[in-house]
Amino acid sequence: MAIGLVGVVAAWAVPVATHLVGFDVLLPVLVWVGTASLLRAGRTLIDRLVIAFAVLSGGVSLGALLFSVWPWGLEPVPVAGSALTVLVLFAAVSGRRPRLPGRIDPSDVVLAGTSILAAVLLLRPLASSPTAALKVLAIGEDAARHFGIYDNIYRTGGLLAFHQSEMAVPLQSGFATYPQGAHVTFALVNNFVHSSSSYGTPLTRLHNFALLYALSLALSIACVMWAARWVGGQRLRGWLFLPVAAIVTGFLFFGDGIPILTHGFVSEVAVFGPFALLIAVLARPLSDPREQIVTAAALLCAVSMTYYLFLLSTSVVVVIWAVGYRRQLLRHWRWTLGAILVGGPVALFAPLVNLRQAGSAEQLTRDGGIEPMNVLLLAGLLGAVLLGLVVRRTARRSPAWRMMLVWVLTSVTYAAVLFAATSGNRYYYEKSLHELLVVLLVGAGAAVVLVVGAIRAPQRRPRRWLAGLVPSAAAAAALLVGAVFFAGPMASKGFRYPPNGRSWGESYARDLNNFAEPANAIVSTFERLPNSDGYVTVLYVNGRYDAMTTYNGTLWLSVLYNNHGLAWRDTLWVLPKPIKSQAELEQFIRDSPDPVRFVTNAPSVSRAVEHVRQTDPGIRVEVVPIKYP
Repeated sequence: MAIGLVGVVAAWAVPVATHLVGFDVLLPVLVWVGTASLLRAGRTLIDRLVIAFAVLSGGVSLGALLFSVWPWGLEPVPVAGSALTVLVLFAAVSGRRPRLPGRIDPSDVVLAGTSILAAVLLLRPLASSPTAALKVLAIGEDAARHFGIYDNIYRTGGLLAFHQSEMAVPLQSGFATYPQGAHVTFALVNNFVHSSSSYGTPLTRLHNFALLYALSLALSIACVMWAARWVGGQRLRGWLFLPVAAIVTGFLFFGDGIPILTHGFVSEVAVFGPFALLIAVLARPLSDPREQIVTAAALLCAVSMTYYLFLLSTSVVVVIWAVGYRRQLLRHWRWTLGAILVGGPVALFAPLVNLRQAGSAEQLTRDGGIEPMNVLLLAGLLGAVLLGLVVRRTARRSPAWRMMLVWVLTSVTYAAVLFAATSGNRYYYEKSLHELLVVLLVGAGAAVVLVVGAIRAPQRRPRRWLAGLVPSAAAAAALLVGAVFFAGPMASKGFRYPPNGRSWGESYARDLNNFAEPANAIVSTFERLPNSDGYVTVLYVNGRYDAMTTYNGTLWLSVLYNNHGLAWRDTLWVLPKPIKSQAELEQFIRDSPDPVRFVTNAPSVSRAVEHVRQTDPGIRVEVVPIKYP
């Protein structure tokens, strides 16, 4: 009892101390390591840390509901103090003492090294300034809306579904109930990094958002790699994991992962990690059924709160898993019941609160801007994984590989149904292919074991630690070289095609596929006019990239000014053609329900404004000249 009381006191004393010295960034690391030390699943330190991350991802989803209604919002001290208190109480009740495995496998080195390299490559083009971040993100309009959600979670201190009455001006209708697991996690991390829940200007917060978004893709790559290794079990330990890591990074960095990032699909990028971990633990359950139940429930909550579209096909696999795992679920019925009573409402929260916006099957037939996947590469991966799962007798006998076959067949069926149902509107069909890609990458080890005779895993004896390194490294290098040259899109060269003509990842790492002129126009406008002053600002330019700058620039300025709930109609006005006649300009000024401020290099705007003022002297309209490019 005394030890427990001391632990609870320390759980609050440590956050108070770190906050006083401005070093709250230590707190999430303490919670993460503390969670890992109280778990028992996993052979290596990396295993334990990843499983702890899986549990915490569900914990954040549950905590987000609490943070949204208690008086402290996302303040670092109460959040960390509460989390550490839960860990202390669990240790006291369970009798578990902190313990971490010290084992390191060669595959751990590969996983950690590849993840760090991916993070460096993803952060490098964005790191220097908000303008650098916008050079990458300005291409995708969705990133602007996601930043608007993140920024308002940051301002209000919780999920926006609890603050809908406050969102009429900041956000377009419907976005307050959009799944916000990624956004609230970004806001929490940002608060811990800066030891504050009120930090910086909108441009600073935009830069922080962009960096966290890029890191979320690096984290997803790490989770997919770990999931592939976990499903493969002992066969993918050692250097045999190198080709698997190359396949994962080849697809998610050099291939279709980068256009998903640059299009601004924030929730989808963030959900790849928890989704991959869910695939892994359902395919190869943890050794302790109680930890398995908690981890699976936590990941279901995380997937639902982040991007519940992935639950449509996943729910089928979850039912199949539950039937096969029923004896353990019934034997530990208290844990099962607790997971249902606690995790069920959390998993249902995002779909139910968004039911009005997306409560019908017709939602899946809606169209939208999306980059078509390289289906030739995807089909090749599908064929290789299926061959590995079906041809190898060891795979057919393995419960984990059989469960992976269920995942693959379910995902293929889901994509086929959407293809048939969407009637040419490919948006959600392409999203289903993204989901299929993650499933196939988690099962990529099945393709590698097809050639296990040529690339042998090392034996356990220490002197054989380097066995298999050379052939595995050669295979990985060949796969990565192929990704550099052949992982680009299949479509003909267009606006978003990699400028180098090869892979998305190479283009991104070399900072070739950026849009400096629109980014500079957005940032210079906001720095010159840091307040909306009651106006809706329209960035209207003639010149190179005028379509993207006028539309996306107006959109980004509206979220920076936090008035997108008013400005979204003005944003749509520039479509489908960005260059308007003087008559169209005058009609827009007269019809706009809000005062309009044009930031423009077009003389026709000034002429239109002067003509309108002659007939309506009291109208509020302003023209601010800009040099573009």
